[in-house]
Amino acid sequence: MRSEDEAGLLFPGQGAHGPFMLDGVRQHSSFNYRYHLTCDALGHDPLSRISRGEDPEFINANAVSSLLTVLASAISYDEWLENNQPPLAVAGYSIGQWTALYASGAIGFESLVEVIRQRASLMDECCAIVPGAMMALMGISPTELSEFCETLRGEAFEIAISNYNCYGQYSLAGTVNAIEEALARVDQLKPKKAIRIPTSGAWHCHLLEPAAAKFRQYLESVQFNELKFPVVDNVTGEFLPTRSDDIRDQLSRHVCSPVLWDKGVKTLITFGCKRLIEIGYGNVLTKFGFFIDRSMAHTSYYPAAVLAQCVE
Repeated sequence: MRSEDEAGLLFPGQGAHGPFMLDGVRQHSSFNYRYHLTCDALGHDPLSRISRGEDPEFINANAVSSLLTVLASAISYDEWLENNQPPLAVAGYSIGQWTALYASGAIGFESLVEVIRQRASLMDECCAIVPGAMMALMGISPTELSEFCETLRGEAFEIAISNYNCYGQYSLAGTVNAIEEALARVDQLKPKKAIRIPTSGAWHCHLLEPAAAKFRQYLESVQFNELKFPVVDNVTGEFLPTRSDDIRDQLSRHVCSPVLWDKGVKTLITFGCKRLIEIGYGNVLTKFGFFIDRSMAHTSYYPAAVLAQCVE
């Protein structure tokens, strides 16, 4: 019998990263070991670089922001689980989908770090050939935005909707010149907000299809355990399949497919989740949730406790 307290957990993506994102988890017993694994994967000590103020933009590098985001979220989840029952189901935004797989028991932390390192490397390799960028928009309908992208593609600008966050909030990805052109023209749509996103590539669009193909080959070497509870698939907005080969197919498609976040959150609600909790640094997903279904309780959990606020 389901309890009224059963929760759906949400794990953030790279957009929530920042120089202080590990402060709340550094006292956890697993931090030192996991942080050393992360440093080994990166080939440097990011906290040391942050403390010295060297190249503040380095934290936006794909591998750095991906690994630090997952590190903060994985430890936050472990601490949350110490005092709570396991969730009913989970979802993760972009790289957060891999944290969701960790939470479900599909993959251990050591393997998780290596997978993310490899994923970032393949994505960066792809973007070195065709440099990409991203932008976020608010206050535009999906129909208007689709037509806007179609117009630009008709003029040979490679651009597409990459993230469906909630109604009126979306991201675009494409070549650098396409994003620059979109930023120059977007005022005609009268958005409430339109900004460049500090990413190092055009995530979740067709420009990364070569990386997705190579990542699928790599995933043959990754062993997935049986899921303890369902994990939402960013690609479809439904739950991931349970067969390992099918999971590999979807996780490789994830690299070059739009994130259907709004649909995924609705899947959790339909499944029976009574509350949704964002686990990790930041509360971006909590804010999205309010616009997706404001009848639900949306909260954020981070060990520092400063973000554990209900959205009113």
